[in-house]
Amino acid sequence: MTDHARIVEDGVTTHVERPPSRPSWLLGVVGFALGLGLGVVVVGPTSQHRATSSTEAVPTTVASTIPVGVQGAIPDFPDAIVAIARTTGSSFDHILWPLDGEPVVRPMSGGDGVEIDANSIFFAISEEIPGDDGGLLSIGRFNDIRAVSLGVSSYAFHDSSDGALGFTVPGNADVQIFTVHPNLVIENVTSLDSPGAEVAAWGDWGWAIQDGDQIVLLTADGELRDTETGRALAGHGSGWVLAAEGEAVKLVSAGGGVLELQADIDIGDVRTAAFSPDGAMVAVGGQRGTQVVDLDDGTVVPLTAFSTSHVAWSSDSRFVLSSSGAGMLVHDLSTGVALPVLRDFSLVAAGVIPVGSS
Repeated sequence: MTDHARIVEDGVTTHVERPPSRPSWLLGVVGFALGLGLGVVVVGPTSQHRATSSTEAVPTTVASTIPVGVQGAIPDFPDAIVAIARTTGSSFDHILWPLDGEPVVRPMSGGDGVEIDANSIFFAISEEIPGDDGGLLSIGRFNDIRAVSLGVSSYAFHDSSDGALGFTVPGNADVQIFTVHPNLVIENVTSLDSPGAEVAAWGDWGWAIQDGDQIVLLTADGELRDTETGRALAGHGSGWVLAAEGEAVKLVSAGGGVLELQADIDIGDVRTAAFSPDGAMVAVGGQRGTQVVDLDDGTVVPLTAFSTSHVAWSSDSRFVLSSSGAGMLVHDLSTGVALPVLRDFSLVAAGVIPVGSS
């Protein structure tokens, strides 16, 4: 297991800009919150393996308890797998499954919401606090989670940098947008005159802020660039944002350009989405299954026909991980085989750490 695992982006491209004071009031809040403990969670993501189109969901094979490493259970899988499982109450287990050993399960404290950074190293946890309109946000590695701020209404990890987290704190008439890094240094990016606005995705290219039924696109330093109708689902380091508008999906660029996708997605409300590391495909999960969309031609490949709560990719863009509570399915897009794994765990999220990365 390594400390850094980088996403390789060689698919979709667009012009990007680079990001850049620190709120005095928030530091007091952090001081109050640092005494509170929290828990953790994970997601993760390079080569090019296109899915073969099909009109039916890929069949699921029968799985047994897994006493072997990842590659013993999933042939050709290139990465270690990291997963977060909910246990009793609001607590979590952190699961690390190496290529050549059994899964290592370690307990963590918990919370109400969790996110994993792009490289499956850092975690963000939110917890509802009685009497507070937002929640308590904490970040860190699985065994060292620290409080950041109270009153947080939304948060999202940077699409490629380890542990960089963006979050919002609403006021009476506006919302403040902040970033925080693993060293707990907090920076105020900008504010918007809309208390309900929430961060949906961000990266070196800028910000996608969800404000009602429109997406507000900001530069990396918080300047308004454009707005677009729809609901932002996922971002990619190249500057593309996947968005839904009604039952249609589209790509919105960091500069405001729009590319309509002629993709027939039929999974009900989309709950989760993730770009493949190479930027060529996107996996979407919803109430009625998981599907993969080829972004070049809109081809849709059904993977499952049941509810999906979380999707992630292997680092070579060949495998899709889909979680639904009772373990996960790992879909091999090259062979069409789907293997159920970690079935003894109620998984909240999962991701990968490429072996040999630095």
